[in-house]
Amino acid sequence: MTSKYALPLVVAGSIVLAGCFDGSSSSSDPAPITTQVRVIHGVSDAPAVNVGIDGDVAVAGADFKQAAILNPAVGSYSVTVDGLLPGSETVTVIGPADLTFEEGIKYDIIASGSVGADTVAPIVLSDNGERSDPGSVRLRVAHLSPDAQQAAGGAVDVYLTPASAGDALPADPNFSFSFGENVGPLEVGADTYRIRVTPENSDVVVYDSGDVPLASGADLLVGAIDNAVFGDSPVSLLVIDGSEALELLDANTGAGLRAAHNSSDAGDVDVYLNTEPGGTPAVTALAFGETVPAVASTGSYVGLEVGENRLAITATGGTDAVIDETIDFANGQLLTILAAGSTSTAIEPLVFPDDNRRIATAAKLRVIHGAVEAPLVNVYLVPTADTGVVDTVIGNAEPALPAFEYGNSSGYLQVAADEYVVFVTDPDGNELFKSGSLTLEAGGVYGAVARANLDAASVATVTLLDDFIPQSN
Repeated sequence: MTSKYALPLVVAGSIVLAGCFDGSSSSSDPAPITTQVRVIHGVSDAPAVNVGIDGDVAVAGADFKQAAILNPAVGSYSVTVDGLLPGSETVTVIGPADLTFEEGIKYDIIASGSVGADTVAPIVLSDNGERSDPGSVRLRVAHLSPDAQQAAGGAVDVYLTPASAGDALPADPNFSFSFGENVGPLEVGADTYRIRVTPENSDVVVYDSGDVPLASGADLLVGAIDNAVFGDSPVSLLVIDGSEALELLDANTGAGLRAAHNSSDAGDVDVYLNTEPGGTPAVTALAFGETVPAVASTGSYVGLEVGENRLAITATGGTDAVIDETIDFANGQLLTILAAGSTSTAIEPLVFPDDNRRIATAAKLRVIHGAVEAPLVNVYLVPTADTGVVDTVIGNAEPALPAFEYGNSSGYLQVAADEYVVFVTDPDGNELFKSGSLTLEAGGVYGAVARANLDAASVATVTLLDDFIPQSN
């Protein structure tokens, strides 16, 4: 994406291995002795990062909860971790740190802590892989959650019990530890287990994994990380097997739904959740531009049970559903659904997954094109001129979202904290919408849904969501 003033936007990407940290050598040299180094991003409020080895980028674009494996030659290296800021800027958050990797040892370099609290630091674990039983489940566990530390007021107790043992906690935990500490390796028999966490010397469960099958021969690194998804638990578990990472949310996390009326000619509607139309609606007389919940702030949802949930929308007082969808919600799944389109063609649901994780170094902005009346638009995000909103114009700016099609989402763009004005134009450059001054703060999550404007002031407007003050313009 391009923009005026090289407008700083970044979308976190997938891990890409690069550089020369792979133990390779020329064909004339003997093959070097190598080891394994696994790099793990465990900082919930940090952007994607590059990992540098001796000045070269070895891992590019590693995001929160991702892991990458490198195979360096044994020896000493200088390691840095650089956060990716909006635009092309980076900031070193760890290092340079001088590390020595030995033959026969595997290493984990885990970025932990909090950017907002200025506590980001590496945890370096070494592992010789020894085990007493090749058929056991081998576990190493690291406490990587500042939120859990704060919520517990200190250390936590961890209970690993067979699922068949029932709900009662044992008299003693398997172990206790504090943020930054690790335990293991532990070996247990293959079985289905339940993992629970309490504050130290307390029986109040703040995390419950539910049933987790652990297979014979598994060798796992488990990180207790900040829960940046949904629900009341401050922690979730990141289970790492090789370079594969799976997050286990608290079993009682649930799911969340929010909806917006985005069809300009549909009139008021009733919203039914898991109820036959004509019964008792969850929301009645929802007007164009309004949302469910009415205050659609970040993290505000209609809570749902995990599994199949039916959403039906009718004209107010009617029984014929213009939208009738059954959605199978996973644990922790969050969705924003627009009732969009037109009665002259079809009312349709536009469904978008939400990601409310906050990043301390940038604002997150998502724009959804929900106005069927303008199938293709350009969206501009222009820093507010010093002279004010009135004098802020598109000028020679390039669109942040060029040729933006109806039904699409921008995804979560990382934007430098600043004051901005949003412009929407048609493909010929005719202005359809100009916002007021919008404040985007680092750590904020902001959403805007483009829709038709029924007033004469402009052709289009937006419904503001998340950390914007929810309002209809």
